[in-house]
Amino acid sequence: MSPASPRDRGTSRLATTAAGTVTARIDLVVTDLDGTLWDGKGQMHPRTQAALRILSEASMPVLAATGRRGASAWPVMEANGIALPSVLLDGAIGKEFRASTSFCSFAFSPAVATEVLAILDGLGISPCINIDDPDRDIVLGEHPSTHPGHLRSLGPSVREEDPWTAVRTLDVLAFTLLGGEPSFIRDLADEVTAQVPVAAAISTDRTYGGLHVSFRPLGVSKWAGVVAYCELKGLDAGRVLAIGDADNDVELLRGSFLGLAVADATAAALACADRVLPTAAEGGWAEIVGLLGLGDR
Repeated sequence: MSPASPRDRGTSRLATTAAGTVTARIDLVVTDLDGTLWDGKGQMHPRTQAALRILSEASMPVLAATGRRGASAWPVMEANGIALPSVLLDGAIGKEFRASTSFCSFAFSPAVATEVLAILDGLGISPCINIDDPDRDIVLGEHPSTHPGHLRSLGPSVREEDPWTAVRTLDVLAFTLLGGEPSFIRDLADEVTAQVPVAAAISTDRTYGGLHVSFRPLGVSKWAGVVAYCELKGLDAGRVLAIGDADNDVELLRGSFLGLAVADATAAALACADRVLPTAAEGGWAEIVGLLGLGDR
């Protein structure tokens, strides 16, 4: 196994047998996508693909938890030969693979959504407004502030709607910006959360570089989506193994029974981890098979 994180030398919940198998029963594996399940180019290591097949054969459910939208996450899954139910937009909505309906959805109130847009507009920022719609789930202003490459990828997902009308009349799930300069994104997150009661999720943007920020309703996180999924499926949320790599995975790793991080994760994610696995590019995710005692299958 890989070297343990600092947490293992103190308050770790990770108890293993001499063979390195977790002694507690695990009901659900939850995984971040970019930089965790697959690398920055959306490519999954063969060892990771094999590990997912082993978990499937063992009837171990796996749930994705990502900052991506479904329209962004699902094509990359298909390219890698997988189809996972997903907690999307850092927990704001959850859907079965390619489903049009959701198993959970946490939208802003119109008043708070309007306030967030007003604050961002006052700062000269025009965000991507993520709405609860099965087809066209993005509303944009005239001069969007997100990365140009991200804009090009949105294509038919953009709904023709005035942003101010959207925040007052539609179910707004999140306000997002991708590929921003790190100090700018962190300052922006601090500025917005200081003025209005919302949560900010920050993650490394492995597609466009820089950072990805998502503003979502207060109390909403990947972990909130996981709890909703467990309730839907009759799983024990106290028996979740989770793995991630970024600041937006902190609530997930803290909430889970066992929290894992990849070696190139952020400092905040590493600090929450019970064990550190090799990177996505090295297929470190596959070590979950050994932890669950499924290595001989």
